[in-house]
Amino acid sequence: MILRKNAILFFSLFRLLLLFSCSAAIPTNHNEKGVEAAMNHLNRLTLKTDADSIALLYTPDGNLGDVAIGRDSIRNFLARFKNIKVLSQKSTTDSINISGDTAIQKGKYYQSDLISGKDTVYVKGTFIAKWQWTNDKYWLIKEMHTAPMR
Repeated sequence: MILRKNAILFFSLFRLLLLFSCSAAIPTNHNEKGVEAAMNHLNRLTLKTDADSIALLYTPDGNLGDVAIGRDSIRNFLARFKNIKVLSQKSTTDSINISGDTAIQKGKYYQSDLISGKDTVYVKGTFIAKWQWTNDKYWLIKEMHTAPMR
């Protein structure tokens, strides 16, 4: 009886973890609204500083500028910022161009962060995101490049 309860608990937790890991990418449409939805999902995960889920929004060989290539490398890079609490995260889109299974999104981002519980910083910049449409009906990030604005 105890073994059965433990097995049920294990499989319940396993399903919950599986559901959580799959929730990093959300089904979207193969159009501009789908790209916007994927970027909004990235904004929400950034606000939570969820390095694992953010890494899963990238293709397996995706790159985060020149600092990290591949999901494990992206996850490890983002995990280094444990002393930063994202207070706000917003992006605006200037343009989206879709060609086949690739979308290029250009825009601006605005973020405020609390550093080590003491100092608040405000950052803004431009971004260029190269999205790839997958067979699973998701937009995933192939490349993300950012540049600070003054």
